[in-house]
Amino acid sequence: MLNKTFAVVDLETTGNNLEKDNIIQLSIVFVRNLKITGQYNTFLSDETAVSPFIRELTNISSDMLVGAPKFKDIAEDLLSQLEDAVFVAHNVDFDLTFLQAAFQSQGLSYKPMHKLDTVELVRIFLPSVSGYQLHLVAEHLGIELSQAHRADEDAYATAEALIFIMQKMIGLHRETLIKIYHLSKMMRTSLTDLIFSILNRYTDDNDDNIISYNQFYIKDTSVTHKSIDPVSVHDLYHKYLSITGNDYRGDQYKLALLIYDSLVEENYHAIEAYTGLGKSDAFLIAALSYYSAYDGQVVVSTSRKILQNQLIEESLMRLRKVVSYDTPFALLKGRLNYVDLNAFTALLGLDDANPEICFLKMRMLIWLIETETGDLSEVNLRGPEKSYYETMLIQAGDKKHHFYFKRALSNARKVPIIVTNHYFLNDCLNNLKDIQALIIDEAHQLKQALDLKERRKFTYPELKFFIGQVGLINQDRLLSQYSKTNSAVSMYLLEDLVINLNKNIDLLFQELSRKKVSEALETLDSLIKFTDMFLSTVRGTDNYQALYNHMHYFDDSLKNLRYALAYDDYHIKNSKNFQKTEVTIRTDVLDTLADALRSIPCQILLSGTLEVHDSFKHLKYWFGDYDFKTTVMNRTEMYKDIKLFIPNDISSYDPHDSSYIVDILDYIALYLSETNSKLIVIFSNYELLERVYSFTEDIELFEQIPVLRQSHNSNNEKLLSQYNQLSQCLLLGTYTFTEGINLVSDQDKALMLTKLPFPVPKGDSFRDFYTADLPEAVIHFRQIIGRVKRSREDKGIVLLFDDRIMTKPYRQAFLKYFPKENIIHDTRETFKALLFGL
Repeated sequence: MLNKTFAVVDLETTGNNLEKDNIIQLSIVFVRNLKITGQYNTFLSDETAVSPFIRELTNISSDMLVGAPKFKDIAEDLLSQLEDAVFVAHNVDFDLTFLQAAFQSQGLSYKPMHKLDTVELVRIFLPSVSGYQLHLVAEHLGIELSQAHRADEDAYATAEALIFIMQKMIGLHRETLIKIYHLSKMMRTSLTDLIFSILNRYTDDNDDNIISYNQFYIKDTSVTHKSIDPVSVHDLYHKYLSITGNDYRGDQYKLALLIYDSLVEENYHAIEAYTGLGKSDAFLIAALSYYSAYDGQVVVSTSRKILQNQLIEESLMRLRKVVSYDTPFALLKGRLNYVDLNAFTALLGLDDANPEICFLKMRMLIWLIETETGDLSEVNLRGPEKSYYETMLIQAGDKKHHFYFKRALSNARKVPIIVTNHYFLNDCLNNLKDIQALIIDEAHQLKQALDLKERRKFTYPELKFFIGQVGLINQDRLLSQYSKTNSAVSMYLLEDLVINLNKNIDLLFQELSRKKVSEALETLDSLIKFTDMFLSTVRGTDNYQALYNHMHYFDDSLKNLRYALAYDDYHIKNSKNFQKTEVTIRTDVLDTLADALRSIPCQILLSGTLEVHDSFKHLKYWFGDYDFKTTVMNRTEMYKDIKLFIPNDISSYDPHDSSYIVDILDYIALYLSETNSKLIVIFSNYELLERVYSFTEDIELFEQIPVLRQSHNSNNEKLLSQYNQLSQCLLLGTYTFTEGINLVSDQDKALMLTKLPFPVPKGDSFRDFYTADLPEAVIHFRQIIGRVKRSREDKGIVLLFDDRIMTKPYRQAFLKYFPKENIIHDTRETFKALLFGL
């Protein structure tokens, strides 16, 4: 198959309906002997009416199609070019089906002997890619794709990706590729033929640093301890400037000295240092200087994966050049974040008839010979893949030997700086010894991350899936496998117990959706009784361990849920559809974290926004009754270029009032029509977001401008990626959308907020308002404001549809740094005038 021509095809169409829509652009890139040999491109004019969305997506307008050939004019020539070639596309079913329908309309038949799907190839052979969309694949591989969703560029990028992947397959560890070959026989494409031709032609066994583990292979790696010659903060900082070419910043140098002193003096210290100061490099310089003098390890915790990666890939890599190119560092997470090789061994034993399981096996086999860490975030398991792996993790049992987590801990003990995430902080600190100092970066996110870690959510689909994995005797699941080596008499009892468990899960969530907790407790008692009976029946029988481990985990989960319900330590998010009801309970994470912190003498909390109302009292949740130092390094001039506009000509806040919705849309439309740019609007809840979205369907402007919206199941990074690809659009999101992403892009000059980021206090919750709700809201508000001002040259507007900020006693907490002249409470006409200054 390798000696064939590969025809890499991409189509742009007027839509996805085979019966109604037409091809408007077609491109084929020809690949032979792993090289691009030619390209065929054409627009097609079977249909010249292009919708605004397709025009915006593809940048193809109707006038570009006028005069182009129709499909019938090129059909026979096209068929001859594709003859005997391997048909390749990114999501092959779409392009091939559309093309076959077009040929059929001309009385021609096209059935390629071989077809390949680059989405399929990417899923398997690029296991660490962040997503399967072509622009993400191109970015991952460093392939230029200046205009995605244009057939000529997409086809060329797909061809380059195909060549890269085939070259990778040729150089792959041979024994692993043989395993992939056997698994690929379940695929509907010609992947098996491609692998066979590679195995038949190339015989080298590429096994550099590859070692055998059970029935598969992994990459071998190790970290050695590296001492650093003593170096002062002064010398380290100035060497850093000379190597990086960065300008001297007095506040950055001052911050490095301040943190170094706290490390040496073993202080508890809260530091607010403004955005743009260069905090990351400052505290890393302090930590490296401290390590060089005292050999004391520092754990650095930050709030999000993206910031962890920035610390590792940018700041620490820069500082390695300053100190020593081979100075190691460690990224450390909790045990469950590393692949469990016992679970993967169990996964390999699952039936190969399920394509999703086959994909997962193949992806993991490739990833394991590449990963040095075993960090599951690299392979980004989602949906069914994640569920299958987690099921195998449970069935494999809680083994003390965890290869990758032990490797991570061993490596962490040899490095000056350990980087972790707030969410994993408890897991890390409870497995590390002799840590001298802890630096919490982005400390304003700390409480939220710990609160999230301290919760466990129970959902109907999760419990049903779990029992579904046990299955009945006639289903190819755990119970069926168990029945092959055990007495038929007990099978009837076990099957009856599974049926009762399923019925009671339905009943449990029906009761929870109506918040009938006492009835739910009785149902949980029944569930626990059935589960205990199941466990006692299988315990000690033949080949019982996987089934037992699975149900034992289920039993523990039910008992934790029952305890939380009985002691009123839960939250129910109910729905009329009981299958969508969710129950969240507390765990004991914070208690064990407090124990781990007692042994760390220096703890530094650092953020761009930390004090509220000239106070750090809200940090007592962390420091408790211990004394702690406080420092504020602010730069109020960033607010001079940001206008805060609060409309005084809109209806009062009411998601059910059409007048209020129309007022919001009027301001949105005014901004978009006057600036011809794009806009993000942040809502306090999904109800209001959906109401505004529904109204856009009746406004002519939004027939021309795409509207993106966040939903409960949205991937926020993917949504932002779509937003960034479009030159003009509207994105509607909630405050959760602002967490963990770079919210504002270079083309944005404004941001709209429908409400301040806290609920109106009611009843007993008012007592926590000034100690909890207000500090978090102020910090969140300032963080969002800071995203509008990214550089000295930037100017921007934040429009806030919440006039409480003008009248309430807490107004100064939010407006502390804004010049009075930049706080504008006025009408649409004034807002329109402000837009000309952007």
